[in-house]
Amino acid sequence: MKILLISGFLGSGKTSFIKAMSKATKRQFVIVENEFGDMGIDGEILKSDTLNSKNTDMKIWELSEGCICCSLNLDFTHSVLTIANTLNPDYLIVEPSGVAFPSKIISQLRKICYERIELLPLITIIDAYHYKNSKKDFPDYFYDQLNNASSIILSKSESMDYNNFLSIKNELNIDDKTFFPTTHYSKWSEDIWFNLLNGNIDYTRENKISNIEITKEQQLDNISITNIGITNPATLTIALSILISGTLGKIVRAKGYFKAGRDWIKFDLVDGSYAITGCTPMPDNRVVVIGNNLNKSSIKMLFENKVIKKLKNISAIKSKNLSIKNRR
Repeated sequence: MKILLISGFLGSGKTSFIKAMSKATKRQFVIVENEFGDMGIDGEILKSDTLNSKNTDMKIWELSEGCICCSLNLDFTHSVLTIANTLNPDYLIVEPSGVAFPSKIISQLRKICYERIELLPLITIIDAYHYKNSKKDFPDYFYDQLNNASSIILSKSESMDYNNFLSIKNELNIDDKTFFPTTHYSKWSEDIWFNLLNGNIDYTRENKISNIEITKEQQLDNISITNIGITNPATLTIALSILISGTLGKIVRAKGYFKAGRDWIKFDLVDGSYAITGCTPMPDNRVVVIGNNLNKSSIKMLFENKVIKKLKNISAIKSKNLSIKNRR
């Protein structure tokens, strides 16, 4: 079994990359999902996509109790050994939380590697449009993920040209020993995918384990919500605009899916930008919001649609009073 660790800050696009890898290579994957928060979103989406695509060679293994990157407790290594001994897939993909120190995970995984378990060089995914804020606001996480990577992949870079890639490479001071493709992965040949999976990108480097204590500014909190009262994309747009405004805290990441009327909606918010799409039916409603100084009660009310209804009622009262005043 080969273990491939795929790191990247919150919202960088790790799950989308894994889905593309699975589709391109058609190899047997077991994916360990370890999200930041009490409730997994990406794991459920991967399960749904796998079920709908009838891809029986992908299995999702979620670790929900604690962050493997911080605690590195025995549960994580025990899970890896259990997967190797029971499922024995071609590849185990480990997708840790976006607020992770991959150097620590690599050190832990190396302790259980032997002839049947091989650790491949680290891949780090970087959001081509939002990496500057991640680098500025969360430098400890960002540089641990960057400096320990043998391959650095720019996500959300479909519209970028070679010079755009080169500019980011130079800005991040990525050396030539690091594999840094200058096209979006949707344009890759099959050879590139298999070079990553087979460890042919052999730019292994010494791990620089981070011993930095995370400052209060970099400590993140989260809230999970299941009781969703939003019934259409227009109302969701208002809710996400309120989140972006900063009135309910500094929102780093928000994502989720829920049923709105007869349809299912999925949204993804990263660093002040968001996308709303439809999605296949899911087993339940889930929303997770991650950030600093969160006003959790108000965020909960926001997705329960109580805040927006209250604002609409206030607006209606003001409009009615203005109409009465004008008639006078």
